[in-house]
Amino acid sequence: MELRKQASALRRGSRRQPEASRYAILHAALVEFAQEGLAGARMDRIAVSAGVNKALLYYYFHDKESLYTEVLDRFFAQLRLRVMAVCDQPGTAGERFLSYARTHFDSIAESPYYAHIFMGELMSASRGGSLHLDRIVENYVLAIGARVLALVQEGVDSGEFRPLDAAQFVPSAIGSIVHYFLTAPLRRKFLHEDTSTEQAIHARRVAVLDFIAAALFQDRDAGIMLAATIAAQPTTGPRGDVAAPRKRGKHRWTALPPSPPAPQQSPQQSPIPAIDPAADKPSPPAGYKWINRWFPDVETARKVLAEESRRPRKRKQHKPPAKPGEEREPK
Repeated sequence: MELRKQASALRRGSRRQPEASRYAILHAALVEFAQEGLAGARMDRIAVSAGVNKALLYYYFHDKESLYTEVLDRFFAQLRLRVMAVCDQPGTAGERFLSYARTHFDSIAESPYYAHIFMGELMSASRGGSLHLDRIVENYVLAIGARVLALVQEGVDSGEFRPLDAAQFVPSAIGSIVHYFLTAPLRRKFLHEDTSTEQAIHARRVAVLDFIAAALFQDRDAGIMLAATIAAQPTTGPRGDVAAPRKRGKHRWTALPPSPPAPQQSPQQSPIPAIDPAADKPSPPAGYKWINRWFPDVETARKVLAEESRRPRKRKQHKPPAKPGEEREPK
């Protein structure tokens, strides 16, 4: 009985666990929007996937547009902070640009659903655009683009980079970063590649930095060596902490390690916590997740689930249909 109480206390779906509930809703919405788009997404499916009731979903997010807005803002606000941090860190223009390329790549690798959502927004531009796309570009993309362009031009002026047009090179570099994630469904379907493994992500990260360095540096060999060094560095999360490798297994247990403290930001910055990966989660209760349920630890989960599986299921008793002229008893 006590184990059941502990497990119940850690379940989502109530206002007693607001951060865990909000995170579950945002993550479920992220997947739904990536797969169905804004028009095709359904709040009913998001609520079921998040393990919350629909009333609680609307309690936190008044409508689908508000939920979509927050999903987008959480990613791009965090991406802007991370890009600005690496572009402004000490080092040569080459070190900082390759660090930017890796940061951009890792940001998408942590949650590739965003690449598909943003591609959908770009496609909407051909149909007249959307207010979401305009807001993303004005609030995030323009600032990121201007800083990265300035960094490339700095390297060109110093002679570290080849004399090239920064406005042409930066879109090519970004294309090499995001292409892998946009085409992953095709490679999984037709080439039977698992593009989400740690090995696959690392191999692609190395290839992207090598490709960019070979095209960018005046001293090509030195640039390629620098790219290999930066690609081999430990992967860090959005808060600068070393990210733990993702575990893959046959069970759907998901550990929730405690989040490290966020770095101090200047008063002008107001970062919005990213949804992914686990280090970025708004502090849900520590424990383990089984489908849509939370438990304090794996042993508790196994005991509770095993006990529930042994209970006899109650069968519904079907009453015979009422005869003509005969009324059923009220339920």
